[in-house]
Amino acid sequence: MRPAGIRSPIALAAAAAASVVAIAAPAVPGSTVPRTDSVITHAHDAGPSKPMIDACPAQLTVRQTVSESIAGWTPMNQEGSYPFQRVALHPGRPVDGDLLVPTFEYKGQAGLHDGWDLPHREGGYWLTCAYGNTTATVARKLDDDVDFCQADYDGRFLTLVVKHWSCGVKRTMAPPARPRPAAKTASRPAGRTPLKRGG
Repeated sequence: MRPAGIRSPIALAAAAAASVVAIAAPAVPGSTVPRTDSVITHAHDAGPSKPMIDACPAQLTVRQTVSESIAGWTPMNQEGSYPFQRVALHPGRPVDGDLLVPTFEYKGQAGLHDGWDLPHREGGYWLTCAYGNTTATVARKLDDDVDFCQADYDGRFLTLVVKHWSCGVKRTMAPPARPRPAAKTASRPAGRTPLKRGG
């Protein structure tokens, strides 16, 4: 028989848990039954959103339908797959029709580069993915803490075709690589010959 003064580890753990519950959830006045409300704890603030990188679908399947019949003509509805072409930023839902002009842009050897600074605004920002040879797009709302987007365009095309793009919290993203000015080479004035040093 176990002595009454010694308790098993399981009993000690149960007693400790009961005391914690009693402290966290005090008894309801006029009742001997402790409350069973959940104890609310303060979670640590979540970190910055992960950047979105080249997240647009590469192809978009679109069904084109003739919406109005024309006398004497037979509608020929079509379905096709169209390649991703570029991104656009909107101050709110894209249905409003507003587009954000890039905050800065420059042209390098590889093509055009655009950048958008996105200061905090009520309603946040939306991004749309546009596709070649169709007006159909897909859109999604950016996370509320996203404050910067950038896009690199492929210089091999006459139209704007995005090669890479990303959106995220600017302090967590790699800075855009701005083109370096061409190095200046020293030129010797014509008609002058170098002086010979005496020896």
